[in-house]
Amino acid sequence: MKQATYHDEVVWIVGASSGIGAALARELSARGATLALSARRQDELEALRAELGERHKAFPLDVSDAETTLRTAQAIRAAYGRIDRVVFMAAAYAPMPLGALDLTVTKAIVDVNLTGAFYLLSAVLPIFNTQSRRGQIALCGSVAGYIGLPGGQPYSATKAAMINLAETLQAECGDRVDVKLISPGFVRTPLTDKNTFAMPMMIEPEQAAREIADGLQARAFEIHFPKKFTLLLKFLRLLPYGLALRLTRKIKP
Repeated sequence: MKQATYHDEVVWIVGASSGIGAALARELSARGATLALSARRQDELEALRAELGERHKAFPLDVSDAETTLRTAQAIRAAYGRIDRVVFMAAAYAPMPLGALDLTVTKAIVDVNLTGAFYLLSAVLPIFNTQSRRGQIALCGSVAGYIGLPGGQPYSATKAAMINLAETLQAECGDRVDVKLISPGFVRTPLTDKNTFAMPMMIEPEQAAREIADGLQARAFEIHFPKKFTLLLKFLRLLPYGLALRLTRKIKP
């Protein structure tokens, strides 16, 4: 299959400093994109920008702050004249059992993973409405959002909400915005390094980045990988609750 290219495209990656976001930045840069790179960790962000070259710019951002997100979107539009694609990869993760939630950490995860996505949409959609070229918004969910599994909260709940948000965005804005839902399985990143359980079919972030870079230009709404794992969980989601819940109770985190 011919490799998707991104020459003469401005792509804003939110959550670009590490993990899949950083790997995606390298992949899209190699395919010709001009990148606006955002993340909270400014030192890592600047190091990535320096690695990738001068045509790219770093825009440090805490996406859980609405006003800063709005100003950053406007600054990127001013710097490049337009925004062609926005890829929301920002994520916070700390696995907790529901019986022992750290509520401060839980709020921080929700603020980044979900509320941040709403702030981003509020900032970007008005910009897309003024541009002649059709824009794209890609929201990163996770197979963790397909069905409730033991030990995955509150992260899994935010990813289930992200799936719902992407579906609604497609229903409301799909005629003028190209909407994509990214659903990774287990990818070796600083986030998954926190897990103490076995993670089947683990892939490297570079493979995930290639899947996303190809998928952003494909026709399908969802970009999910690795297929053998994601299709298994999709099947589990289709089962009647009586059967599915009996199966998920047997999973030990």
